[in-house]
Amino acid sequence: MARILIVDDEENIRASLKAALEKRGHDCVTAAGFAEGQQFARADFDIVFLDVFLGDGSGIDLLKELQARDPRQCVVMISGDADIDTAVQAIQIGAYDFVEKPISLDRILITVDHASRASRLLSEKERLSGIVYGDLVGESEAVRKIKADITRSASRTDRFLVLGENGTGKELAAHLIHRQSKRADGPFIAINCAALPSELVESELFGHEKGAFTGATKSRKGKFVEASGGSIFLDEISEMPADAQAKILRATETRRITPVGSDSEISVDCTIIAASNRDLEIYVAEGKFRQDLYYRLNVVTLTLPALRDRSEDIPLLADHFLARFAAQSGGTPQRLSDEAAALLRRYPFPGNVRELKNLIERISIYCDDTVITAEFATAYLPPATSRITANLKAAVEAFEREHISSIIADHAGNMTEAARHLGLERSHLYKKMKKLGLG
Repeated sequence: MARILIVDDEENIRASLKAALEKRGHDCVTAAGFAEGQQFARADFDIVFLDVFLGDGSGIDLLKELQARDPRQCVVMISGDADIDTAVQAIQIGAYDFVEKPISLDRILITVDHASRASRLLSEKERLSGIVYGDLVGESEAVRKIKADITRSASRTDRFLVLGENGTGKELAAHLIHRQSKRADGPFIAINCAALPSELVESELFGHEKGAFTGATKSRKGKFVEASGGSIFLDEISEMPADAQAKILRATETRRITPVGSDSEISVDCTIIAASNRDLEIYVAEGKFRQDLYYRLNVVTLTLPALRDRSEDIPLLADHFLARFAAQSGGTPQRLSDEAAALLRRYPFPGNVRELKNLIERISIYCDDTVITAEFATAYLPPATSRITANLKAAVEAFEREHISSIIADHAGNMTEAARHLGLERSHLYKKMKKLGLG
């Protein structure tokens, strides 16, 4: 049954609605006006019945507060003398429905059934989205803050900057922003800016007309057009050429883009989520990234912590991955022993959550027991990796080995791009790989 809040300054309306809904098993709370309704604004209700004209304030203003807190809230506006403009305004703000007085209880009950069904469908969609795209798993203070910041800001702005080392979950954060944004029903388009050849960046992002350049045999939509009505995720935006940065700046300012080879502009409407593993302030100071674009994107900045800085989350993440792998393979769920969990917490994980996920997958494949012991896990950890037992040289080499491997994988084996990303000459990268024993 639904949990329902009724906000109306007429006592008879509150009483009759409450009685009718509770008779059918719903849990109802009433508020006599704007101020009292505000007190319940942060509570969790499945449905809110809200009068447009309250004795001490405007129901429309309270609707805005409720929607700002949670745009998925099912709010049904009720009024005896509201005009069509008010009804349209309420629906545009986010109201689920609009009911006129005198209230028909049959109409109210039908509305509750429909709103409850819509709420269940939305919850199921979010649950399935979490399964498909994953979530930011963890109970550390740093992860709780990231999630709280996303919940607070996702429906209020459409520009985000997500920072963090490789493997910390920047794309997972982007998916979470999208799922909680006002464009959650639209597409989520991800593009790795570092993997794009410089000569094709503008075509990929903004599209092109037929004949715009050699090989353009037909017109093509760009990623911004594909993402219109949803979100675009610009991963590793720090690697984007300067001329493309200028066009992205214009797109964020005007919400209009121009395909390559075209004189006509196209309107786009999407949430822009940029990400980087670089310190963009340093890049701006060095002239590698446009200052105006940095400030334009830097509306809400989320900095994802390295796994070594939230080691208390490692056992939770390990259990999460073990459960996922068991579900995928149809095998028996496994768990870490306390000693194995403590062992993993001491390992610095230079590759962050991505490295932990790969490690747990390897262990789960080769371990035949339900409980994974510390002795078994040790065999799959890189040598000399513990902060406690490793000497400095071994620890540095282990970090370099994992980091270089991760960057090469991110660039699909393109050594030129990997070297550029690492800030090395390609010949220097080959020498370092040989020294570290990387093929």
